[in-house]
Amino acid sequence: MVFLEFTERSQPSKLEMIKYLLFPILLFSLFSCKNIEEAEHRTGEITIYVEPSNKNLMDALSEIYQMKYPKTEFNFVYKPENEILKDLLDTVAYAAFINQPLSEEQADYINLQTKIHPRSTLLAHDAVIFITDIDNPIDSISLDEIEDGILNNTLQIVFDNGNSGNFNTVKNKLELEIPEGKTIQALDNADSIIEFVQKSKSSIGVIGLNEISETDNPRVKEILTKIKVLNIVDEEGKVREPSIPNILGLKYPFSKQIYFILVETGFGIGNGFSRFAGSQQGQLVVKRAGLQPHYLYDREVQINLESVE
Repeated sequence: MVFLEFTERSQPSKLEMIKYLLFPILLFSLFSCKNIEEAEHRTGEITIYVEPSNKNLMDALSEIYQMKYPKTEFNFVYKPENEILKDLLDTVAYAAFINQPLSEEQADYINLQTKIHPRSTLLAHDAVIFITDIDNPIDSISLDEIEDGILNNTLQIVFDNGNSGNFNTVKNKLELEIPEGKTIQALDNADSIIEFVQKSKSSIGVIGLNEISETDNPRVKEILTKIKVLNIVDEEGKVREPSIPNILGLKYPFSKQIYFILVETGFGIGNGFSRFAGSQQGQLVVKRAGLQPHYLYDREVQINLESVE
């Protein structure tokens, strides 16, 4: 018969016993949390407030995201940018697709209300463009002419909305002081503007480049047979077209950016979408939409339906 001698050294301490008991529980918790985190951005729904001029890019990105994660659902609320900013500050909106980041003061205010620090993620470079009927003899317009047209009605310039991101971009670039009571001519959306300039052939419409940047789209091809995009004469008298190099280099006067604003904790659909939109796959969607991706990668990849991790 063999007797085992248990020395003080061979007996596990109470602390060691607790470690042995807790280790499987902690391990299980870690894997459970990871699985929950991974699942949060793959299921459920999100409401995103979208500046109408960014609709095409939003549609393209969300469509691919839903192909990857079929159990996700996107709801969109289309409003002018100024109204979306107000909804963010009033904690009515928690996700937005607009043309400016939150200021430090705005972010601090939202953080105070929600205890969540909002993030502004730059995803793409776009531009405000000036269009007119294809038969209009002019091919360019100067900054002075635009300012005079808006303030003194020397030109019929039509915006998509007086509170839109496009109007804000033009207003900020020209440092316009709009007199109280001044009426800005505006229509409901870009499609209405495109139709209007064809009827009123001397008028000039203001829309986002992304409305007509997808040149392989049959609808866009047809539009470009009926309208033309005006070049802009800048302060130095140089003619600038809204080309990608000019937009990225900020040589085109009315370059603008597209931001995804998010107020969310954890890794839900909002953060999952933000990560996807800034990934190599998401930025390829931006490029295919005819815009300049913010994040540049060494090589292109095919869009597939693998998970974004």
